[in-house]
Amino acid sequence: MFKELVENSEDIIIVTDSDFNIRYISSSVTTVFGFDPPSVVGKNIFEYIEQDKIAPWRDLLRQVTSSCSDEISVYNGGRKRYFDVHVANLLDSDSVQGVVLKLHDITEKKLRERDLIRSNEHLDQVIYKTTHDLKAPLTSALGLIQIAEQAEGEEKDQYIRLIKKSLLSLDAYIEEMNNFFRIEKLALQREQIDLGSMLQDAQDSLMNMAAANVKVYVNLDDRMPWYSDALRVKTIVTNIFSNAIKYQDLQKQNPFIKIATRINPEFCEITIADNGIGIEEEFQQKIFDLFFRATDQANGTGLGLFIVRDTIQRLNGTITVKSVAGQGTTFFIRIPNQLQLNVAVA
Repeated sequence: MFKELVENSEDIIIVTDSDFNIRYISSSVTTVFGFDPPSVVGKNIFEYIEQDKIAPWRDLLRQVTSSCSDEISVYNGGRKRYFDVHVANLLDSDSVQGVVLKLHDITEKKLRERDLIRSNEHLDQVIYKTTHDLKAPLTSALGLIQIAEQAEGEEKDQYIRLIKKSLLSLDAYIEEMNNFFRIEKLALQREQIDLGSMLQDAQDSLMNMAAANVKVYVNLDDRMPWYSDALRVKTIVTNIFSNAIKYQDLQKQNPFIKIATRINPEFCEITIADNGIGIEEEFQQKIFDLFFRATDQANGTGLGLFIVRDTIQRLNGTITVKSVAGQGTTFFIRIPNQLQLNVAVA
């Protein structure tokens, strides 16, 4: 009965001799690490411990007089796994004469804790930044209203236009924050992406910005369907497209944005290139950080590229950037094609 309980447990049970050579290991090691139990028996347990932890663990096991607990991490197939380890010293037991270890996998718990800590840190930053950035346009609008109340004619109209500009800036900021939290909460969807229509909609809505004379070139690969989350893909494309327009070099005669895609059964690759002001090399690793802004050329919250990277990571994709200050910027996006697979729920 005891053997049945051990063998059917998800925990890994290990029994070693006094030299910490493995005498027994439960079959659950196959599920977790892919080891065949007989192939591990006889080997020293420290062969599977990270080098820098061998000495502390050897000391710990030798000093334990009854039992103790600890937490360890082990790399398996490139993935880091976490375990609660309970150690029982039975060296003086006539029947065992060894050390018994029980490893309980807490990887998912640790990952959830890590995500929760990250979310809380982001939330703290967002709350601080939001209260600061909401106050600025409100203060500006209230000050302009006081001046406008005493102005007349064209001067009053001028102040009203400035008030409107401040309020529109406030509205855009609130909308961006709303989209940020809405996308964070929504579960992932699987639907066919019409990238052509998505890009056209983005172009129609964004080309009334200051750099409306920018020329847009689109080269879409439509030979194979692409399945992903349409709302999140739209968020990615719109944010990068918007940045390409905002940060155009208005001194150049032929400002452009070039968008190209390549789709295969595994991935959709999107390239968005422009000949705008570019990004200084020292800032290129920071542009995806929360609230980071590399330039003051255009109004922005510093949320856009953070949302882009966070959204792409949720889709198990990648994004990289190549830029030369004064010449332009290119973003390389790679997102899985869920052509035959279901998207896992967030």
